[in-house]
Amino acid sequence: MPPRLTAQDFDQELLILFDAYVHGHLDRRGFLKQAQKFATAGVTAVGLLAALSPDFAAGQQVPKDDARLKTEFITYPSPAGTGSVKGYLARPAGAGSTRLPTILVIHENRGLNPHIEDIARRLALDGFMAFAPDALTSLGGYPGNEEKAVAAFATLDRNKILEDFVAAAQWLQARPDSTGKVGAVGFCFGGGIVHMLSIRVPDLAAGVPFYGNTPAPADAARVKAPLLIQQADVDERINASWPAYEAALKAAGVQYTAYRYAGTQHGFNNDTTPRYDDAAARLAWGRTVAFFKTKLQAASASPVVRLRGKIDSVSATRMGVRERGGELIELALPGKLVVNEVYAIELSDIRAGSFIGAGAMPQADGVQRAIAVTVFPETMRGLGEGHRPFDFMPQSTMTNATVADVMAAPDGRTLQVRYKDGEKTIVVPQGTPVVTFKPADRSLLVPGASVSLSAQTVDGEPTALRISVGRNGFAVPY
Repeated sequence: MPPRLTAQDFDQELLILFDAYVHGHLDRRGFLKQAQKFATAGVTAVGLLAALSPDFAAGQQVPKDDARLKTEFITYPSPAGTGSVKGYLARPAGAGSTRLPTILVIHENRGLNPHIEDIARRLALDGFMAFAPDALTSLGGYPGNEEKAVAAFATLDRNKILEDFVAAAQWLQARPDSTGKVGAVGFCFGGGIVHMLSIRVPDLAAGVPFYGNTPAPADAARVKAPLLIQQADVDERINASWPAYEAALKAAGVQYTAYRYAGTQHGFNNDTTPRYDDAAARLAWGRTVAFFKTKLQAASASPVVRLRGKIDSVSATRMGVRERGGELIELALPGKLVVNEVYAIELSDIRAGSFIGAGAMPQADGVQRAIAVTVFPETMRGLGEGHRPFDFMPQSTMTNATVADVMAAPDGRTLQVRYKDGEKTIVVPQGTPVVTFKPADRSLLVPGASVSLSAQTVDGEPTALRISVGRNGFAVPY
């Protein structure tokens, strides 16, 4: 096999032409015309373009079917953006439904291609939940061809795309299998989006932009997230605006570190093209993972506990919860608190194909008799899938699974459900609470409201992370 080509195998002027081509400033015909002068007897301009273009197989580090990971495509809502966006989610296979720190992975100007999926898998192997949205969803998704992807990307409404990524960060913060700590890493276009998220998402826990456009210096005062900024050395188009933005970051007291890697080209971390610089990429990526572990995992040592009861008192920053046993628990309410409203639906709303969570008591014949059933929103499909003990009452169980069949029973319904490791029969008697939930805000947190919540000790103080609450006296079933 011939040695892999690097940036040193190409004239710098040709690399600049290629950069203009991949960013849509020069079309294919224009590139080939100008690249012709670098052609030789053995290599045509078309051959030069092919040599510079991505080879996804060569850059893959983690196989798609790696048994250490669980990956899936999920669609999340983006009402202020393009409506709904599809993305690629990767988690360590052994994590189950454990809450993990989460990283939003933001692609270049080509959509969710195989390289970005591979980046998500790499992060998942480091213990994170990684999610990579596809900004091309509204146009049918990444088309499988880089040239077509760039052309499609150029037609998108950039304001709506930004809203799509803001919605992704907020959706990840609210997921029950996330700790609520969300960081973002992005490349080129994605690096610019990371900079924008550091302004638009006040509780973004960490941001790592790779060679991305910077916002206007006046916006630097709005940055709250700590930043690790990765820059290429030979990248005039991006680096020209950096001195003014850095001065603004310093004036605003923003926590940031910037590295510029000597001799590297724009795109040096992308190991599918010759612009990849192995030494610089390894160093930059090692710094990136270490930065995320420091900023996102610092609070994960304290166990997460579940509390159930009624709100006794509440203020802007604190809440007292009277547990079912009568004990009063005082909790801090953080700025990034996630609140969901739980509300009743009908037993008939459970249908074949529904993804449910059923708290139940096991019977002598192996059937599970439901205590309460939650029908998950479609965006939560697959969450915590499996059968396990449940802490609602002694001997109780929880089964998160897809309903395969719904059968009439003398007093209710019988559900046949399937999950990745097996299946269960769940009897749901008439009158069993059946609920679902939707995002809400703190206005539902009033004295007397029924709540089920997760909490964790943060900075030495018991702190609420997520609260499920009923409206107007509705009792959260578990």
